[in-house]
Amino acid sequence: MKTIAVATDLTPNANRAAHFAIQLAHAQQASLVLINAFHFWPTNPAETVGDSLLGSQAIREDNQRALNRLSVELHKRYGNDVPIRCVTKEGYAIPVIREVVQAEKVDLLIMSTVGSSPQSAQLMGSMATEMVPETQVPLLLIPPSAEYTAIKNVVLGLDLDTPPDAVVFDTAIRFAQQVGCVLNVLCIHDKPTDAAIRSRAEHIRHLMASIPHTLTVLPGEEVYDTLLTFAHTNKADLIMMLPQAHGWFRRLFEEGETQRMARLTDIPLLAVV
Repeated sequence: MKTIAVATDLTPNANRAAHFAIQLAHAQQASLVLINAFHFWPTNPAETVGDSLLGSQAIREDNQRALNRLSVELHKRYGNDVPIRCVTKEGYAIPVIREVVQAEKVDLLIMSTVGSSPQSAQLMGSMATEMVPETQVPLLLIPPSAEYTAIKNVVLGLDLDTPPDAVVFDTAIRFAQQVGCVLNVLCIHDKPTDAAIRSRAEHIRHLMASIPHTLTVLPGEEVYDTLLTFAHTNKADLIMMLPQAHGWFRRLFEEGETQRMARLTDIPLLAVV
């Protein structure tokens, strides 16, 4: 892991994710990129073309200064070992974040699960939850109450009805190896004793032979409650999920389990893609 990025809208909750990010970057000997996307809305675009350009430039400069101040704050608090770059770009948040992540060759993207409105984020989601099906790199989502701690104990939720994508599963294993954690795999199924389910579980265990792990199959159908309870019981530092790919039309009407977990979890959540 060479480059970690954190996207912030410069609100206190979003900036807390940057504090988490720099500590993880220090542990991984990685560099850090701070990303801010802004979109300027002139009062009357038809009459203020020149003012729009000036307004956009003013916002860019203000936000760049705010990112620079955040960078200075992080270095003062955590030391200068982690190189930090600050990138401010105009545009809609998700396309801008994707563009910067690609340009900077980012290995891990970090975002807060909420900006300035925690209650609405829990009810309707946030930019971070919208990013889950859009991200092209692993996405680490930080709840506002989460404090950084060394990642030693990770819970990975897997669906035994759908074989995990081999590349994505390998990414999850490599992440576990990089941070040096134990991976506690949880599979939830309404027929946990079925021979086919046990066979798939053993196949997963075989694939994880190279890392310390446990594997548990629990009965049930409610992914969120069971997974979060299991994570708390096992004192997990991180929950890991492998989002299933859906078409754009389906995403208009259906929230994925990873997005739901991102809205409601109080434990950092890593969506591996």
